[in-house]
Amino acid sequence: MTFDADHSVVRAQQIINAVIESETAAFGVYRLHSQPRINVLSDIRAVAGRILAYATTEDLKAIIAPELLVAHQSVDERPSRRYAPAQTDAKPGLAAPARAATAAVGAVGAMGVLNSNDVSAAGDSLRWLIISSRDRGSAVSATNIAWGKNTTPVLSAVQLAALGPLLKPSDQLRHRVGTALPNRPTADKRRAEVLAEGLPTMLWRAWSLRMAIPGSHQRQLRPALSSALLLVNSRLNLDEAATMIDCPLDGHAVSRVLQLLEKQAQWDGLRLGLIRMADYLVDCRSPIDYRRRRQLDYSMLLPDKVWTQICRDTGTPGVRSIRARIARCLLFERLSGLPASASSMFADSNAFRTQVADFPRYLTTELHQALDKHAQEFLADQGVSGEPSAWEPPAAVLDGLDLPGDDPGKVKIKHLHRAATTDGIKMGATAKLLNTSLDTVRYLLEIHPPPPPVRSGTTPYNRAYVTAKAALPRERLLELYERQHMSLRDIAESVGVSRQVVGRIARDYDLALREPGLKARTIIERDWLHDQYVNKRRTLPDLAKETGMSTANMARWAKTHGIPLRARGGPSHSSAMAAADDAADAPELLRPVLAGVGGRERLERFVAASSFSTLTAAAENLGIHQFTLVNQINRIERELATKLFIRAERGRPMELTDDGQRVVAAIRSYRDGGWP
Repeated sequence: MTFDADHSVVRAQQIINAVIESETAAFGVYRLHSQPRINVLSDIRAVAGRILAYATTEDLKAIIAPELLVAHQSVDERPSRRYAPAQTDAKPGLAAPARAATAAVGAVGAMGVLNSNDVSAAGDSLRWLIISSRDRGSAVSATNIAWGKNTTPVLSAVQLAALGPLLKPSDQLRHRVGTALPNRPTADKRRAEVLAEGLPTMLWRAWSLRMAIPGSHQRQLRPALSSALLLVNSRLNLDEAATMIDCPLDGHAVSRVLQLLEKQAQWDGLRLGLIRMADYLVDCRSPIDYRRRRQLDYSMLLPDKVWTQICRDTGTPGVRSIRARIARCLLFERLSGLPASASSMFADSNAFRTQVADFPRYLTTELHQALDKHAQEFLADQGVSGEPSAWEPPAAVLDGLDLPGDDPGKVKIKHLHRAATTDGIKMGATAKLLNTSLDTVRYLLEIHPPPPPVRSGTTPYNRAYVTAKAALPRERLLELYERQHMSLRDIAESVGVSRQVVGRIARDYDLALREPGLKARTIIERDWLHDQYVNKRRTLPDLAKETGMSTANMARWAKTHGIPLRARGGPSHSSAMAAADDAADAPELLRPVLAGVGGRERLERFVAASSFSTLTAAAENLGIHQFTLVNQINRIERELATKLFIRAERGRPMELTDDGQRVVAAIRSYRDGGWP
């Protein structure tokens, strides 16, 4: 049998002939990322040249049929060392091999890599060459990718996939190793700025609990994971990433956590999960500006007086100041995204740390709602509006990944409530009973507190107080007493309680009680407030100061009069200005998309998705979550005020609309001219 008849040679020749005869190549690693013919031929030449130049005889034995290898080695009759690179007549990669056998070896070796099912598999097929080259002292790293002229980004992705296990975990995140198309990180810091703005220092537990590992407590894992998200597709170093979110860990500590994660059998899932999370936050944006939240003054958060009133209203035991201090630290972490230990009220002891962590066992739906209401009032006093007090991203971003931690979504809440409300049972015992972790139980009780227990021994006065307060929320009592000028006695009669009860409620609401016969001192007229706030653009704190009331009260007057408050938050000024500059030079059709932060990346993904039969297939092959891709497409359609896709239905693949085709053409034309 001659090497000409070898199946691997015939197959390699067939693939190369097919590439030559077509405009684009779509075999192997190019099946999901088709590339122009000339560039794919350059890839084949580059890989073949490297194999011929650097593979040892032992290396070639593993990938080349014996008959072909014999023909190749007979080209040069001089003896060669067993573990030295095979000798050839000409320097491969710079000139065509002088012998057919040499060319066949290079082509077969290249096809063994490039004809793999995907980039990850191709990386596995190429790794032997990188390891062999490194063993002999050649510098092969993620920063010296140089295959020669006209090669494709797919080949660079294959090299990154091959290098993946040899890179530090932080570099794997920077180069998006494990995705469908790894790439080199960008020098543009706008992505990291957008992430840092919407990223809490302590990563949301909906995500961090899925990544829980032995040897790393949540108080170290959560800030380390948040810092790691900033590394994705970025050139930031670990210290820079930690500083951007006020992380309590330095770069070395974050690196140690990443090394622990890499040692897990589920590292591939952990790594892809971090990349998915970063992409989701860039694409969908958090509704909370955590960068601003980290700078707020929390000295007036949950004063003892407010805590006492909340306990009275909700029937919560533990009015003592130590319990208020514990609740304040928990609320501080929820609002700021910082660790509770960063609060000025935190006592640095293991006992106090455990008390804060275990506080959710005392939460009820009533207490949870009361604390959330106070949190909203606190934010309003700080000038923050239009944001929820707390928010968590969808856990579904991590669906389908092999992760080491517990999935909180698998715990039945009714079983949790039944166990947690059993007299005498501890939280650790509850966790064992539910076959989950203690941290998961704490988290679930915080976001799904049980209903309040049935209380016994309530006095008639307390019953009247609870009944009246339910009928007279603060805004209602304010309306009746200060705006309609009803007396406490008249208000009490309307709800069927005594004047003393309503007076107590008014004092608890911090309403200034007038002497009999006097009217309320300050009434804000709608016309004046509309003119000052809407027409003259004055701020609520400025107007509140002028009228001698709090910012929160002025905001309530605006709500009473139906005057919408101005929105806050959104992209940073520098990011928005940079996006506007990009849009100014773009075709008019694309400007509405490019005017927003991340517009260029959304357009690129839209073009990539247009070649697939469904958005589900597109998301899977692009290495992003389906939620992310669908949200991006929907956003582009809103910004362009047109429909881009006719969505797939049973028996009919997804296809571009006429407008969608025009947008794709505009993007490719603009891209060919070079993104600015």
